[in-house]
Amino acid sequence: MKHKYLTLYAFSSFLLAAGLLFASIIKAEPTAIARTTTLHPGEYSSFRLEGDIRRFIGETLHIDISFLWFDNAAAARVGLYENNGVLYSILEAETKGFVGFFTAYRKHFYKATFDVVDDGKRLRSKTFERKVIIGDMADSTNHSFDYKSRTHKWKKIIDGEMIENGDRIIPLGVNFDDILAVFYNFRNNAYGKVKKGAKYTIHTIPEKGEDEIKVHIINRDEQSGFMSKNKRNNGEEFLLKAIIPKEIFNTDTGELLFWTSRHLIPLETTVKNYILFGDLHAKLNRRIFRSSE
Repeated sequence: MKHKYLTLYAFSSFLLAAGLLFASIIKAEPTAIARTTTLHPGEYSSFRLEGDIRRFIGETLHIDISFLWFDNAAAARVGLYENNGVLYSILEAETKGFVGFFTAYRKHFYKATFDVVDDGKRLRSKTFERKVIIGDMADSTNHSFDYKSRTHKWKKIIDGEMIENGDRIIPLGVNFDDILAVFYNFRNNAYGKVKKGAKYTIHTIPEKGEDEIKVHIINRDEQSGFMSKNKRNNGEEFLLKAIIPKEIFNTDTGELLFWTSRHLIPLETTVKNYILFGDLHAKLNRRIFRSSE
């Protein structure tokens, strides 16, 4: 049984790490959609480095995930939506085809609800839910955050049985940003101005004694060498190195490398030294934007 859960968490963490940047097959689509546009996957028709974070509502990013010798072994997409005044993001990913058959068609579902704070610049998590389904086994964790009482509560359920629950105080001046909040907040400069050479420390939901994500945007000189090595030639793109708590994503180093377009849309991700799988690769397939305007 211990080996069974170790395998579950390893594979779950793989899809979660890739989905940190973009992901998911979403079954709950937003309502009241009047127009759908398909743009160049890495750019907006108009671009703002920062502003009202609600401008991301209606955007869906689709990705393909490959690992070992399997190309496009999983599919994913992530989007930000609003329904009846509730702002939320959903991430859902699953293996497919041959790989899906031999992995019991693992499905990974993540949902966060948000308040908009800092004069519309930032998302702050109200709830965060993670569920992993492998065959007939389900593993879920639910978090809630009350910033009036500064309380974080959580519970963990496996196959319908609650195996853990607890609460902690949220320190003053700290937000526990889940991975979906981090994704949009970073793209809106909420953690500081996005520029080459910049470094950021982001507080995330505490997990096994670690509660920080560190991000470094590689400077132009180092980036140029990497771009040449990987046959990329757009100097306006950003190369980011992120260090994620190792226990959360089950990697040897916790290191991720990812490219974003000059408009901060993630294009490719490499999860380094992932346990049992080696380096993992995720690539943006397309970007869809739905608007009621």
